[in-house]
Amino acid sequence: MWPFDCYPEAKLDDLFEQYDYIVAGGGTAGCVLANRLSADTSNTVLLIERGPRADSWAAPELGRPLLLFSGGALGGTSRINQMLYSRGLPAEYNSWAEDGREGWGWKDMEPYFIKSERALDLKGEGIHGTDGEWRNRSLGDFQFKGFNEAVAASEAVGLPYIPDINSPTHPPFGCGRLYFTIDEKSKRSSSYHAFLPTSLARARRKNLHICTNALVEKVDVERLPDGRCIARGVTLLRREARTRRRGSMSAQRERSISISGIGPSEHLKEHGIAVVKDLPAVGSNLEDHFGVSVGFFIPMKDSLLSLRTQPLRFLIELIKYIIWGSGWLLGPVLQLAIFANSRMLDATGKPTRLENASEEKLPDIEIMPMAYASHDEPTPMDRGMFSFLNVLLHPKSKGTLRLSSSDPRAPLVIDPRYLSNPDDYVPLRASLKLSLRLRDEMRARGYGLEDWLQPQSESDTDLDDYIRRYNRTTYHYSSTCRMAPKDDLGGGGVVDDELRVYDIENLRVADTSILPRVLGTHLQAPAVAIGEKCADMILSSKRQ
Repeated sequence: MWPFDCYPEAKLDDLFEQYDYIVAGGGTAGCVLANRLSADTSNTVLLIERGPRADSWAAPELGRPLLLFSGGALGGTSRINQMLYSRGLPAEYNSWAEDGREGWGWKDMEPYFIKSERALDLKGEGIHGTDGEWRNRSLGDFQFKGFNEAVAASEAVGLPYIPDINSPTHPPFGCGRLYFTIDEKSKRSSSYHAFLPTSLARARRKNLHICTNALVEKVDVERLPDGRCIARGVTLLRREARTRRRGSMSAQRERSISISGIGPSEHLKEHGIAVVKDLPAVGSNLEDHFGVSVGFFIPMKDSLLSLRTQPLRFLIELIKYIIWGSGWLLGPVLQLAIFANSRMLDATGKPTRLENASEEKLPDIEIMPMAYASHDEPTPMDRGMFSFLNVLLHPKSKGTLRLSSSDPRAPLVIDPRYLSNPDDYVPLRASLKLSLRLRDEMRARGYGLEDWLQPQSESDTDLDDYIRRYNRTTYHYSSTCRMAPKDDLGGGGVVDDELRVYDIENLRVADTSILPRVLGTHLQAPAVAIGEKCADMILSSKRQ
């Protein structure tokens, strides 16, 4: 850690007996919650994070079961991700409202995106925030030649360039520059750095206690004589922390909820956990954006791989970053997104059915060009790489997340069940074909993409074989504590429209696990908006 940083962290032995609010989990949304709930200094707030603060040159802890990653530090996955800032289209949120999720339409959610945002590039009136804590910006010109070529190819096949992919008025198909949570000094702006910086933690140290490397064993739930259940606090590894009578608990993810006896009753009994509330949807309905990569050889000078194979190139980029805060070492290797609806594409993958575009409110596929190999297969080191990562934005396959033990330190059992619904193959086939058409256009413009990793043919059989072989997660896990009616036919719900866990008073969930279904976008910005909205709901209920 920096030698003079003196971040005020609370020790277990120094915690209060009671707090107004306890936030169990200091992830992407948890840092927002802790910030907003503690703004009123009359509120006492305890933030508990099982990982470290990790404000050092070392990377935060990575959880890696089956190549599924998450960040284990204050700020959660916002400490290790690609720093992408994307909100998703209004139609995503409006579909929730149409399904009965009161207060979750676009007009309800847009103010929460604007509240936290400080857009350093785009200042669109009424679209972007400029006074929030959380910085985002573009990287200026594309840093790799292949990205400019991909834009030209997209426009050539009929997918227009979108100046601002976070504008609520852009069409649901096209290509656009990505924006990143990077500050004015070219540093990562994680939710920890944005919402719980040292200056804020010091200023609020009397009413905001930040306790890291502390394991929440369970949420303490009291059953009253009339049958009601109320969350009273949490049990930590060595002591308890309680909320006041009118206090509130907010948990992140489902591990601490399940171990507390809230979840599928038979599963809890298997691990000897007393059932407090049978909620079958806890840990079910797991959704993720599933990706399939196609790869090409390109000149080494155009590939990120040259940083490893050409010491002079690395030295030049290092100097650029240290002196000007620019260049390839700024961070993101993903700078462009191409998106479409597969129903717009013809049998060859070209978007020739544009007359149907107005009928499709949402894209179902995203193609991410990258100047390196975007799959998990071994790659040669003597050739430059370029790839298209084809991402399924609205999967129908659903997985599960389960306990392996009643021990809160034990790893979870995660079964994503990718491709368990055969309908997911259809848009992926279309996306692969579109990637190959973009390849053709780039070649026609004179950019040399040499085939390396593609399907044997464009038949359904070969495409499906390829999809099953060259796939990966994109780390967008969601919906395991979904916001829906308890008996919802889409898989059941865990929290109501106020993010309150069903039949457990004083307990809410606030992170991407509450999504009714995975959003067709990168989930970092929505996670912060969820934290903002949850804090607003908690504080509003206090004022009533």
